[in-house]
Amino acid sequence: MFITRSSGSATRRPSAKVARALEIHRSVMACNAHIAIDRESTHALTAALMLPCYKAEFRTLVLAMTSDEERELRYALDDFCAGVA
Repeated sequence: MFITRSSGSATRRPSAKVARALEIHRSVMACNAHIAIDRESTHALTAALMLPCYKAEFRTLVLAMTSDEERELRYALDDFCAGVA
């Protein structure tokens, strides 16, 4: 099954490693948002405790990727960041 990128070209669905890395990236972004909103809240405290775990898991996952998976992740993150801005 194919999905389209914002540029209009068709690409395959992300591999399992890339999909997991994207999930972790979303969690990192959510943690950063909770910390930025209210540093004194319970959510911010939980986010501050979880953030290093998510970052370590992301780093470990990326180190286990092939060069093709890394490239796929870079493109997916570029698309994600372009959508956020």
